[in-house]
Amino acid sequence: MDAISNIKKNYDFFMKNLETLYAKYKGKFLVLKDENVESAHDDLASAYKHAISKFKPGEFSIQECKSNKREGYIEVFNSSCVRFG
Repeated sequence: MDAISNIKKNYDFFMKNLETLYAKYKGKFLVLKDENVESAHDDLASAYKHAISKFKPGEFSIQECKSNKREGYIEVFNSSCVRFG
């Protein structure tokens, strides 16, 4: 599976389970992999450091759990996996 597909599946998982995740991880940065919460962190830097130490770029995504309202989220995909051609 390519990086964008992984990130999209993780985002869909996050949005589908938003209420439950927010109740458990309010205000945390979640490392998501294979449609599961791998870990939760207080800040983006520590979430990224943890994720990059365990996984290759494109195998994970990081999502801030900032609101239990779907309107508070937009899809923004950042990845160091870029292909040309």
